[in-house]
Amino acid sequence: MATIATGRVLHRVHAATVAAKWYGRKDATWRWDDPDGKFGVLYLGKTLVGPFAETLLRRPTDRDVLWDQVARRRAASFSATRPIRLAKVHGPGLGWFRTTTAGVSADFDPVDNPGAYAVPQRISAEIYSTTSLDGIQYRSRFDNDELCIALFDRADAAISLDTEGVAIAKDWTRTVLGDRGYTLIEL
Repeated sequence: MATIATGRVLHRVHAATVAAKWYGRKDATWRWDDPDGKFGVLYLGKTLVGPFAETLLRRPTDRDVLWDQVARRRAASFSATRPIRLAKVHGPGLGWFRTTTAGVSADFDPVDNPGAYAVPQRISAEIYSTTSLDGIQYRSRFDNDELCIALFDRADAAISLDTEGVAIAKDWTRTVLGDRGYTLIEL
């Protein structure tokens, strides 16, 4: 188990046209979503780099990132209002769920790899239904130094929105991309 301390700031990257606090449950599109749509999941990061990588660096073979794509996103921050208890689904925590890094990090592609999220979604549903934990801590697929959080909607009161709709700075973006071998392209 992992714990996020009261007062810890968590980060999210979201589309500029939607609110930052959104617990998706529409169609089990993302990695830790409930396959049956009974609960929602809010995706966060311990730093802004994690959700940035998860949102904008999804094609590692394409080394160019268009500024237009970044400009359509916004940053948000949340503070933990109480300790947040998370299932640790990385490192030794993988063994508890009878999986591997590959099992929870498969690339989702509905054409070439349908069902790639079946394992993490099963794990998410298991954690939600058999524990009182607030969510899951996992490693970003696109920068495994970054720890991310899939917060269950039942833990909504455990966070408060601090900032929302903050434009992502171009210089910061250039630095993050450069450190990872990407190039920012402005058209």
